[in-house]
Amino acid sequence: MNTLRELCQPRESVFDRSRLDTVYNLDDLPAIKPDEFFAENYVTEGMRILLTEAFNRLEGKTTGASGTFLLSQSMGGGKTHNLIALGLLAKIPKYRKKVMSEFYNPGDLGAVTVVTFSGRKTSTPFGIWGEIAEQLNRKAVFNEFYSPLIPPSPDKWVELLKGEPVLILLDELPPYFESSKAVAVGDTYLDRLTTAALANLLVAVNGNKLPRVCVVITDLSGTAYASGSAAITQALQSLSDLEQEVHRNVTRIDPVKMNTNELYHILRTRIFEKTPATSEVEEVASDYSVALENAKKMGISEVSPDQLKSDIINAYPFHPAIRDLYARFKENRGFQQTRALIRIMRIIVSNLWTSGNAGKRYLIGPHEMDLMDASMLGEIRQINPGLETAIARDIAAEGGSALAQQIDGGKITDAQDIAKLIFLSSLSTATSPILGLGRSELIGYLAAPDRDVVNLRNVLDRLQADAWYLHVTRDGKLFFKNVENLKAKVATYARNKLREQREKELRDRLGEMFKITTKAAYQKHLPLPALDQIQLQQDNVTLVVFRPAEDSFLAIEEFYKHQQFKNRVCFMTGAAKTYDTVLERAAELSAIRTIIGEMNQEGVRESDPQYIEATEMLTKLEGRFYQACRETFTILYYPAKTGLAQVDLDPKYVANEYKGEEQVLNALKECFKYTEDIAPDGTFRSRVENRLWPVGVREVAWSTIIQRAATDISWVWHHPNALDTLKDELVKRDIWRETMGYVDRGPFEKPRTSVQVQVLNRDENTGQVTVRIRPLNGDVVHMETDGVASTSSKKLEDYGIKTKAMKLSFLCVDSTGEHGMGEPVTWTNTIFVKHRFYQEGTKRKCELQAVPKGKIKFSTDGSGVDTHGTPYEKPFEIPKDCQVILAIAEAEGIKSRQERIPAPKGKIDEGTKIDRNKAAIWKRSFKKDATGETYKFLETAKKYGAELGGVCLTVMRDTRWIQLSTSDNSYHAIGHFEQGAELLKEFVTDGALSIDVGSLKFDSGQQLLDMVADLKTEVKEGEVSQ
Repeated sequence: MNTLRELCQPRESVFDRSRLDTVYNLDDLPAIKPDEFFAENYVTEGMRILLTEAFNRLEGKTTGASGTFLLSQSMGGGKTHNLIALGLLAKIPKYRKKVMSEFYNPGDLGAVTVVTFSGRKTSTPFGIWGEIAEQLNRKAVFNEFYSPLIPPSPDKWVELLKGEPVLILLDELPPYFESSKAVAVGDTYLDRLTTAALANLLVAVNGNKLPRVCVVITDLSGTAYASGSAAITQALQSLSDLEQEVHRNVTRIDPVKMNTNELYHILRTRIFEKTPATSEVEEVASDYSVALENAKKMGISEVSPDQLKSDIINAYPFHPAIRDLYARFKENRGFQQTRALIRIMRIIVSNLWTSGNAGKRYLIGPHEMDLMDASMLGEIRQINPGLETAIARDIAAEGGSALAQQIDGGKITDAQDIAKLIFLSSLSTATSPILGLGRSELIGYLAAPDRDVVNLRNVLDRLQADAWYLHVTRDGKLFFKNVENLKAKVATYARNKLREQREKELRDRLGEMFKITTKAAYQKHLPLPALDQIQLQQDNVTLVVFRPAEDSFLAIEEFYKHQQFKNRVCFMTGAAKTYDTVLERAAELSAIRTIIGEMNQEGVRESDPQYIEATEMLTKLEGRFYQACRETFTILYYPAKTGLAQVDLDPKYVANEYKGEEQVLNALKECFKYTEDIAPDGTFRSRVENRLWPVGVREVAWSTIIQRAATDISWVWHHPNALDTLKDELVKRDIWRETMGYVDRGPFEKPRTSVQVQVLNRDENTGQVTVRIRPLNGDVVHMETDGVASTSSKKLEDYGIKTKAMKLSFLCVDSTGEHGMGEPVTWTNTIFVKHRFYQEGTKRKCELQAVPKGKIKFSTDGSGVDTHGTPYEKPFEIPKDCQVILAIAEAEGIKSRQERIPAPKGKIDEGTKIDRNKAAIWKRSFKKDATGETYKFLETAKKYGAELGGVCLTVMRDTRWIQLSTSDNSYHAIGHFEQGAELLKEFVTDGALSIDVGSLKFDSGQQLLDMVADLKTEVKEGEVSQ
């Protein structure tokens, strides 16, 4: 495939910057060289119509040919060029056939009189009609219309123009009308007189009296001369009003159709002297089509390769993107359309051939513009002067400091090419303009045989991420704007943060990264503290994230050597050279959080594209921040035998989540500073006894152990509760013993024998007690009912005993001799005082009974029983003023508790009185033999807050059974028995649950009465004590 240099030859004029803007004015018509003019002239469709219709009129070939033509387009749209072409052909017949032979057969018409007037000529003492009359050498015809200035009538125009063919060319009249508005003529102004004169001229020309006079007018649509254009429209309106009479109208012509291939034909003709044959163009088009096809297969462009091929054939040597992008800003106010595009392409072509790049390129693309070129930058300013900051920051700048230049690195131009295309698509200043290009379009415009389209995608990502003035439309198109984007705003916010503010942000982020969740590795962490803020504690390991610097370790070491709790700290630090990058990333992170906060305060919706962009940027900046931290905080210093040792960290983060605590723990494990082996059956116990226990000492204050663990730098770290948990477990197992804060590690003498006595049941009426004897550390039990047991006392064969004795003495013996004989164990019975009220005649009496036995003393006046009590011998009469009876029983040195018996009032059969506000004990036995009944009873008792005493809970199936029993004077909550029932059922699966209850305890008499009512029973006399 051949390059541009090989296939095309630019005109010499292209390289002459003095001829860059060779613009002819209508006034230059006599001086223009026709050969040079027509050599660079391309006959557009609009020019073909104008020439054809005008010469039909001038040659008188048809009476229906229009006599008035309006060329309407923006400045630089080819209007003046068309007037000059028509004027030259009218004046010089020999060029007519050469120029028009393909579409018109010129007649024998000789040179035509041509009258020209340019609206740029604003000084016309005799008005525009005087200028026309003077060029026709017939100024005297309008003498009556000069002083005062009066517009000629249609008849006078006919008188002036009749005879030979005349071509009147009126160019750019709007500026003339604008200036005429300020020229007063009598009671009116020159612009109004000119409008009337022009209207009368057009009426005359379009009548039937001037068949070979032709008027061509140009307008300036879309310019600042709105009122001037309106004057032309007003003049033309006179023709519409007469349409029914003259049956003709103004022929409106667009000199250049900008949405067709005419644009490329004009550029080719004006800029190039030679272009290649179609076959060679097709080869270039095919290769570009293949390149785009490859990009499409990669899924990075949806532009049609076939369409591109067709467009290149039409546009060669220009890339079809030129017309597409040019269309974006061609309606900008003041833009000279075709004329300006020709200038721009002249500059591009000149630079391509001068720089030698024409030998490397195959098409002239819009991205070939050099924004460092003063001439090119001048053209851009005329199109849109508002994006120069974007050019300097993001596209092109002296010294290569612009972002796109930095991305390319001087070796390629991918980023700059992309930026230029986006820039061109952003130049429109029209109302509701189409701005920007999508990624697919960009790749489609830049895909070329020698270009890496994958790299295009990569540099586009970076350009979009880092450009300051690049924005995104709602449909994802990229465009430049003279407002800083979110990236720039973040950079501005970040740049304004002082170092102290950056370190505060970093401190907050480090606090999140190393937040304490398990407390395994450390229990306190200090991000970037001053040294005087570090206060080490005996019970906590502190992680200090130390500010990286060249002398970090020296500062850490100096601080460390003066600490008492040297085994309670570790230091994380890292490379000083990357610390500033971390601070910069922290500032960016703070900035984007601030911006999102502002959006929230302003009520920006989360679905808003800007808000979505901000949250996406937050994610990216978090990733960059964590990456910077990962590259910086890579060293952990920890206590070891020889002082502070170093372990290198390999920080990891997943989904922008950094689990610092976990990573520090893993690093400590790898260097064997941390252990998870803290079970009492492992090596941890021996470590504690060998390393933390003072040498040769059995008993030591536990606080000493804790302190040594905090000060001994060789001691491993572990879970903070590990030492206390170990102690509690070993004390529980009697491997260690604890007394008043001191721990004895043994070895200990084997425990001596003993006996455990368990009360299973008590008969409330007879006082007989059933007890179970359990030997401890022995296998033989001796019992004595009178005195202290010895080895000569009765030897028990059955450990279940029923007795009414007040005292029993037991002695346990280990027949193996392994355990020494302990002291005898004395069990003492419990005495209860029961009472009964009855009526004897008119007297109310009280009967007392000690169960199982004992002497009773009582009082009826509330006085103390021990000192003022009356010995009880028989039932006694209750005094009328008696409120309460106090009674106590004693036998063999054992006393019962003092019973407080409320004295009955009223009739004897009124029942027992219960104080609803006082705690109460209900001495009634309950027996439930079925599982359902048992759980129902427990549920009822629990409902009224009862605690149970004298309980025997049994699970039994066939001959297998297991029991849980409590003493009579020991009360426990229902929940304990429910747990006990579940535990017993594990021993005897599918067994039946039964319960025997001796008494119930309530916090108030009301609770007792509520349960009595629930059970549909009544309290019997003597059952309740309060």
